[in-house]
Amino acid sequence: MKTLLLGDRFITNDILRAALERRFEGSGIVFEYSSHQLQWPVAPMESNDEVSEFSGSDDEIIPFLKDVEIVLTHTGCFTRKAIDSAPSLKAIALGRGGPVNVNAGVCSERNIPVIYAPGRNSNAVAEFTAGMIMAQSRSIPQSHHCLRHEHRWRGDLYASEMAGTELSDSVVGLVGFGAIGRKVAKIMKHGFGSRVVVSDPYVTDDVRAEYSDYTFTDLDSLLSVSDFVSLHAKATKETTGMIGGREIGLMKRSAILVNTARPQLVDYAALYSALRDGRLRGAALDVFENEPPLESSMLYSLENVTATSHLGGASLQAAEIGASRAADGLYTFIAEGKMPEFVFNKDLKG
Repeated sequence: MKTLLLGDRFITNDILRAALERRFEGSGIVFEYSSHQLQWPVAPMESNDEVSEFSGSDDEIIPFLKDVEIVLTHTGCFTRKAIDSAPSLKAIALGRGGPVNVNAGVCSERNIPVIYAPGRNSNAVAEFTAGMIMAQSRSIPQSHHCLRHEHRWRGDLYASEMAGTELSDSVVGLVGFGAIGRKVAKIMKHGFGSRVVVSDPYVTDDVRAEYSDYTFTDLDSLLSVSDFVSLHAKATKETTGMIGGREIGLMKRSAILVNTARPQLVDYAALYSALRDGRLRGAALDVFENEPPLESSMLYSLENVTATSHLGGASLQAAEIGASRAADGLYTFIAEGKMPEFVFNKDLKG
């Protein structure tokens, strides 16, 4: 089968190919490869009116699609124009949690399944979140920066008014309780001894009973009692701007807001103003309203922020898991003639 490996500099073509060959070993199915490497994450992702969070472009990708039957990718841009240029295309498999970079509606018109890999980076993001909480709470990046780059010893960070709080004596509030939220809860509760409070309107009674060690409550109550508020909700119309000026006003002045989820969840203008004015102790941010942030962003003038360049999911294991789950879906579709479990357009016939 003619297969295009459209990797990037995180999930590389070597990783994609190894996952595919490992899964199809012994199947008798032979792949004829072509490949092209995209430049994300060195080059930022892009979005347009049709697809989002993609790398590459129609002009870059279309020359590789003419006779292709299968595409295995991560961030490749698949617009209507790109899909229409691939008359032999039978399946697109993505090593990521959602098919936002593919026009799935056009694929449905063509009876092309769009396979994806949910939860591939849940461990990576959960561990990263715990690191962000500790880093901002204990002034780790601030001390590091001053010592390494300014040759300045920050003894003042040991002073009572600057010292951090121990996680074993803190309330960690989790907004969203999906795969990542649940893993963060486990790390904080069983790793550090934190009290965990959860807000998620979609949690069922069965889940509440299963996780009886945690307190489930509404968002306003969570904000008012938490020392750390960590966001793990999906970006939807319902959750867009869910943390704004009113919500920040409910938080403790000593609290820290952590966002390793989606920038749409937060009103960043309100957050930056609260951080500047001392209304919040600090924030730890891995996602931003613009990526990279604009040079004019207030972010750059704030000292009480730990900021990273959307690194939460960046682990070698996450890349390999994403590729393997995409390959698993292709095996189900090609070798077994069935619809994979994780396919966006489930109504297609296998």
